[in-house]
Amino acid sequence: MHPVHHPMRTNHHCGHRGFTLIELLVSISIVAILAGLLLTGIQASRRAVATAQCAQEIRTLETDLAKFQSEFGSYPPSSLLLYEAASDWNTVLNDSSHADYREAVRSRNALLKLWPDFTPVDSHINDDGDMTDRLVLDGAECLMFFLGGLTNASQANVPIGFSANPTNPFARGGTVRRGPYHEFALDRIIDRDGDGIMEYLDTLSGQSRPVVYFSSYEGRGYRPDDMALTGANIYLEAANVPWKRDTFQLISPGADGEYGTGGLYSTKGSSNLSVEDTDNITNFSGGTLR
Repeated sequence: MHPVHHPMRTNHHCGHRGFTLIELLVSISIVAILAGLLLTGIQASRRAVATAQCAQEIRTLETDLAKFQSEFGSYPPSSLLLYEAASDWNTVLNDSSHADYREAVRSRNALLKLWPDFTPVDSHINDDGDMTDRLVLDGAECLMFFLGGLTNASQANVPIGFSANPTNPFARGGTVRRGPYHEFALDRIIDRDGDGIMEYLDTLSGQSRPVVYFSSYEGRGYRPDDMALTGANIYLEAANVPWKRDTFQLISPGADGEYGTGGLYSTKGSSNLSVEDTDNITNFSGGTLR
């Protein structure tokens, strides 16, 4: 018997070849790029959602200011001088040489436009336990004050509206009240200057400055003094005509928390804005100003 001759078997390696260092580095780079693009997309989507939420609240505030105007016949002023003591009102209004005289007259007239029977009486306006304060309200405070009414410091500054007493809307007693005219989120009510008159933050995370309100006083014009109080400015169209020239402007400082310098703004994408202005959200723009 002839022995069976087995041909020589060649041992081929059929397993997977490992990555080279270069291939591994290229793969990691591709994954990093894709992850970066995905993260950028997620962040952009979150910013868009946050902007949309803020813009929606601005629109709600605009609607509620229109409701206020419908009930009272006028939009609120965007600056106001208030005295808690009736004697202080009387002292200033009877002395034309007093430093507060012109502003006190203007403020009293603004109140009479809303409450024709308004009569200065001692009032706990800021709920701090006394009736001796001189209160200067800026545009952010006026927005919260007129849409919310008085607030109770003992109840987490819950807005309680105004008294239905036509001569003394700032009375805290009584069950018949007018307002509030907006549903405020209590965790976004702040008091920057500690005077007991509140302001309201927008919906953006980490916000530190409130929404600012500027009245055009039914088309008579925006007041530089109102802007000086808040440190913000109105926006103008290309022809130097104010946006919302017959009503009011609402301005959120945006994600950077800065109002910017305001001024000339023509259309979305306008190059006439400072960096601080570009992320502002207003009632005349559907999103950020750029």
